[in-house]
Amino acid sequence: MSAITDYLITDADVNEVHVEAQPTVLRGTAQQNKQVFDKYSDMIVEHFNDLIGFLQIGTSTEIALSVLQLYASLGWVQD
Repeated sequence: MSAITDYLITDADVNEVHVEAQPTVLRGTAQQNKQVFDKYSDMIVEHFNDLIGFLQIGTSTEIALSVLQLYASLGWVQD
C-alpha cells in the first residue's frame, strides 16, 4: 500500500521537467516547444490526481497514521 508521502513532489521531480532545465534557446517545432512548458503543469496534475485517488481509497485511520508517521520522521511529534 502507498503512503501519503509517496505523492510528494520532490526537487528532483521539479528539476526534471521545469522549463529552466531546458536549453536557453528552444529549437523544436512550436508544438515541441509548447510541450516543454506543459511538462511542469502536467506533472503537478498527475501528482494531484494520484493523491486524490489515494485519499479516496484510503481510510481516515490510514491517512492519519501516515500523517503521524511523517510528523514523527520530521521530529514534530513530542513523546
